[in-house]
Amino acid sequence: MAICKCKMCGGDLCVTELDKVAVCEYCGTKQTVPGADSEKKMQLYNRANRLRRGNEFDAAAALYEQIAAEFPEESEAYWGLCLCNYGIEYVDDPATGKKMPTCHRASFEKLAEDENFSLAMEYADVSAKKLFRAEAREIDRINDEILSISRNESPYDIFICYKETDAAGERTPDSVLAQEIYDALTAKGYKVFFSRITLEDKLGLQYEPYIFAALNSARIMLAVGTDYEYFHAVWVQNEWRRFLRLASKDKRKILIPCYRDMDPYDMPDAFRGLQAQDMNKLGAMQDLVRGVEKLLPKTASPAAPAVISAPAVSAAQPLLTRAFIYLEDGNWSSADEYAEKALDVEPKNGEAYLAKAMAKLQVKARASLCEVPAFETDENTQKALRFGDDAVKAEIEGYILAIREAREARRRMEEERRKAEEARISAQKAQDEADAEEVLRTLGALRGSGFYEDEVLLIRTNENVAVLQALSRSYDGIPALIAQKQASLNAMRERAASLNARRSALGVFSGKEKKQIDDELNSLHPQIGTVEEEIAGYAGQLARFKSREALETALREQTALAQEQAAQLSEKKSGIVRAFQMMRDNERVRALVMEKEPLFGNTHNFSVFSGIYGLSRDCLFGRYPQNVGEAAPIEWIVLQREENRVLLISKYALDCQPFHCFMETKLWKTCSLRGWLNSDFLAQAFNDDERKLILPTALPELRSTSSVSDDDLTDRIFLLSTGEAKSMFASDADRKCRPTQHAYGRGAVVRDSSCIWWLRSTGVFTDHAARVDFSGAVDMNGAYMDYVRAAVRPAMWIGV
Repeated sequence: MAICKCKMCGGDLCVTELDKVAVCEYCGTKQTVPGADSEKKMQLYNRANRLRRGNEFDAAAALYEQIAAEFPEESEAYWGLCLCNYGIEYVDDPATGKKMPTCHRASFEKLAEDENFSLAMEYADVSAKKLFRAEAREIDRINDEILSISRNESPYDIFICYKETDAAGERTPDSVLAQEIYDALTAKGYKVFFSRITLEDKLGLQYEPYIFAALNSARIMLAVGTDYEYFHAVWVQNEWRRFLRLASKDKRKILIPCYRDMDPYDMPDAFRGLQAQDMNKLGAMQDLVRGVEKLLPKTASPAAPAVISAPAVSAAQPLLTRAFIYLEDGNWSSADEYAEKALDVEPKNGEAYLAKAMAKLQVKARASLCEVPAFETDENTQKALRFGDDAVKAEIEGYILAIREAREARRRMEEERRKAEEARISAQKAQDEADAEEVLRTLGALRGSGFYEDEVLLIRTNENVAVLQALSRSYDGIPALIAQKQASLNAMRERAASLNARRSALGVFSGKEKKQIDDELNSLHPQIGTVEEEIAGYAGQLARFKSREALETALREQTALAQEQAAQLSEKKSGIVRAFQMMRDNERVRALVMEKEPLFGNTHNFSVFSGIYGLSRDCLFGRYPQNVGEAAPIEWIVLQREENRVLLISKYALDCQPFHCFMETKLWKTCSLRGWLNSDFLAQAFNDDERKLILPTALPELRSTSSVSDDDLTDRIFLLSTGEAKSMFASDADRKCRPTQHAYGRGAVVRDSSCIWWLRSTGVFTDHAARVDFSGAVDMNGAYMDYVRAAVRPAMWIGV
């Protein structure tokens, strides 16, 4: 069961897929309904009916056409197009109360002869066909009555289309302007259709016959508007759209938009390409009247009844009609062919040259010519201007004017865009310079600031806070705990004294028993020492803080100190982070910074700068495969800081290489690992800016057994010596190193997550190189130089 809206009153009709006819329970009208086999079709049909009931016939017709395109056997869609073509509105009959059709778009053709009616009848079932025929006969009767009245109307020269009243029922500015135009034109002797005056003696009658007669006889329509909404009002649209359809068949008809107090771009799209009149301009009324006089020169012929028949056409007209139909279909070659045939009949036919221009430029609709700049200079356009009548010339000149205005508008827009871009660039440049100065001030102030030392101090303060907090939690129980420990200590001492006395009483041959006593004493003495130390520690805490108030005071002081230190560090670091964000996000800022301080620009990575300047012990610098085949930033540990440089070593072992590729005696100077580090690794891991920071470093080549230098070498990437490995790490645990997935995949041996890594010193044996083993201990004996499972942990000095 689907909901379909009544086409007469808009009430709900409940229909099924099998229903073709239904009766509305609200208005009692029997009517045809669409097939309820598609929810989308029902939604489109209900929207189209709503628009048609609101007299928006063109918008409704577009939806009926969409339904017909998607559901070509839907008879109700073709019937809806019939209703839109004749402007059918259903109103209440005062005598019977039934819904009766009224016609707002009369036509010379009978509805029964309409192509859409034929399609509706073709796809309708028997019951629907009966209703279609009955309604078609009634609509044709109404249409004939309109034509009968229209034939008695005198012809009009000009039709003024406008909005008479606003939402409050008051006259619109359009109405006032339209009457001024009416007065000016009637003063020149023109017969003008102006509904406010023309229809004032026809109150209570159907206006359609008189509007129909005027639309068909008038050569010119003046579409008057002062507001977007008024131009698009339902009945205003109904009039100018009907006139444009008539003008598409009779090229003598011309529509002139007349606007005031509004942007011309707010006029309907259908007016694009038409020569419009700006009524705000000084002398606009005179210009309008003079333009009308050019299009409608006054003649001495007396007024005659309106001719309600199709205008006479030339011998070339049928050929041109075919040409324009082919243009609508996009059949350019056939359109050009029929335009040529028309020129064979009338060599000076401006319409034919216009059709040739459209075929050449592949334009389907005449109104679209204003969007094709090449139309202005096309040779066929020039011939159409040369041979066309006044209407064709006016039409083409309107398109050309629109093209020129659009070209000028684009030029102005490009000029405005250029100026705006220049202003934006200038403002951005000033902002970049200000940001660069901020970066220089912030980072310049960091030098010598001791940030890392402050961070270490904060760590120690936090450790003190943690100790005091733990003590605060257990403070009240310490005396009892001391007493408990003392009792345990006394018991152990008594046991030790008893064992000693017992041992002294044993004879010479009691060795086995003495051994048992000695084992127990050896176990007991360390326990006694431990308990004594614990008691001393608890006693020392009580001696340090003789009351809980003293402990709480110390805890508050240390907590406040930690908060103060953290705030200072956070403020300093936030400014530095912002500085590096500005350099990272804006290459112009970075370039300006590098002009005055190259180092800051080269270390635009915050992690690198933080390590170099003491913000942390770790930093990121360069890129190298971390996971298998995937390059990632390299993490480094800052081992040593000097005034103008810092020593870095990779946090993880980055690769797996032999010290030397052959089993032979080699010093660091001639080994293959040194060559790989200072060539392949250096090039792969660092970009040009980063390589500029890596300092060439003079290294003494040391044997593990000697401190005498054989030779001074200069390397940029190197390994630590045995002495450096011992002195620069606090413990074996600090020297333990984990390999990356890349190094592990290259063969690095791993035990408990740690690997072996090379040192540059030779081992005790001349064919060995020193190394750090799994536990972090420095192995002076080392391993064979061609051992392939030791990892590589590069080191380097960075200049600051």
